[in-house]
Amino acid sequence: MKSSMGVKPRPVRPGATIGVVAPAGPVPADRLEAGLKRLHEWGYRTVVGDAVLARRGYLAGTDAERATDFHRVWGDPRVDAVICARGGYGAMRILDRIDWEMIRRNPKFFCGFSDITTLHLAMAREAGLVTFHGPMVAAFGEAEGYNAAGLRRALQEPGPLGEVPWPDPGEEGAPRPLTIRPGVAEGRLMGGNLSLIVSLLGTRWEPDFTGCIVLLEDVDEAPYRVDRMLTQLLLAGKLQRAAGVLFGDSPTCLQGPPDRPSLTLMEVLEDRLGPLGIPVLYGFPCGHGPHRATLPLGVRARLDAAVGALTILEPALATM
Repeated sequence: MKSSMGVKPRPVRPGATIGVVAPAGPVPADRLEAGLKRLHEWGYRTVVGDAVLARRGYLAGTDAERATDFHRVWGDPRVDAVICARGGYGAMRILDRIDWEMIRRNPKFFCGFSDITTLHLAMAREAGLVTFHGPMVAAFGEAEGYNAAGLRRALQEPGPLGEVPWPDPGEEGAPRPLTIRPGVAEGRLMGGNLSLIVSLLGTRWEPDFTGCIVLLEDVDEAPYRVDRMLTQLLLAGKLQRAAGVLFGDSPTCLQGPPDRPSLTLMEVLEDRLGPLGIPVLYGFPCGHGPHRATLPLGVRARLDAAVGALTILEPALATM
């Protein structure tokens, strides 16, 4: 279904079939099986790509194997949704191998995060498809109650998802909001992993964040590296016309190495994003912490950075 904001997939209710692919890194077999078991308990059938358990160094098989597997699962008429098994690295290596016309002809619910950011941005560019930044199959066991509730609702809810809940503050590893710059903004929610967004600059899939609430997050990047990537986005003119910035929980990026002087991540965000004069919120449960909300990319949302609220204003699934 098309709207002014993009192509929306159909709801994926129990009894439907979910395809599982690994377009990036290799997948531990035991974690894959645990994730598949959870999908079956929710009432879904599953189709697993032939290359999901393949391994070639830090990749889940060769580029040709991963691309072929992606096409086979996406093009399978039995498959109603595609959820990635994990991230890692390697999705951008298959971007120029994907049959984008097939994606345009067969819009489906698609979910993943981290390295999967490259596919989110490419699908938005090539097919106008609303996709979902959220949990992946091999990590369903992390903060299971919170993550599962959000994913199941996103799979099935035909109306706007509304305000995205925060985890109970008593849960282990639960993030809390930190306002970098207060304010309220509305716009399409777009973005994902900061490293991957920067890696697509200069390619046909580089994003346009004009009028958007820009989602950013990362893992294992020292503050100076986050600084460098944000500065590159600024020098490329990618953030100056954004409506707001939502920075996901990135606990392994907060401090620099203990043996050298460093700014904190919060100081970097204040330095680099504060002067933009737009709302900026840090710590949203959508990064590389254990709590991962399922967020539709490509639909209108409202960010209130002063109170730490993100509200999805538009349905992310087709209503017909």
